[in-house]
Amino acid sequence: EYENFNAAYAKIEIQGRNVHPGYAKGKMINALHLANELISMLPQDERPENTQGYEGFFHLISLNGTVEESNLSYIIRDHDREEFEERKKTLTNTVDILNKKYAHRITVEMKDQYYNMKEKIEPVMHIVDYAHRAMEELGINPIVKPIRGGTDGSKLSFMGLPCPNIFAGGMNFHGKYEFLPIPALEKASKVIVKIAELVAKEN
Repeated sequence: EYENFNAAYAKIEIQGRNVHPGYAKGKMINALHLANELISMLPQDERPENTQGYEGFFHLISLNGTVEESNLSYIIRDHDREEFEERKKTLTNTVDILNKKYAHRITVEMKDQYYNMKEKIEPVMHIVDYAHRAMEELGINPIVKPIRGGTDGSKLSFMGLPCPNIFAGGMNFHGKYEFLPIPALEKASKVIVKIAELVAKEN
């Protein structure tokens, strides 16, 4: 694995106006309804549960609030850097539209989290070749696919240490049934040792 998502985090705050519901006509602005309107304006087919492979998404990870105020947290993901930037613009443009409609009651703070390590790995693809060879020599069939998530390897790659993933064998990530089979972990450790042997032999 040497491709991962480009990633950003967005924090959205919505300020409503609460009044007695019996006398609310033309006065109340329900922050929860504004939050719902914002959510519905983002592409519903571009959510994690509707995407796969290289497809990116907008993921609502939390929603809290009252009539007076609501808060949303989104993570934005895409493998393609240009599409990633467009996704961020889509969110900010959506906020702009609602601010014009509701007199600037919504603020958004967005921060990039990490980037696709592919751009740092491709110039040094021999390190991926070493992993391929190590796995094949150990009787493991290499499966190359994009990571639908992030990885410490991305951070390290952009710090100057290109670092593709091999595998650790974990299953059901981020769920309550996440686990790691010991045989898979043992195979991963053997791959690391074999990579070291190949590099030492040829350098």
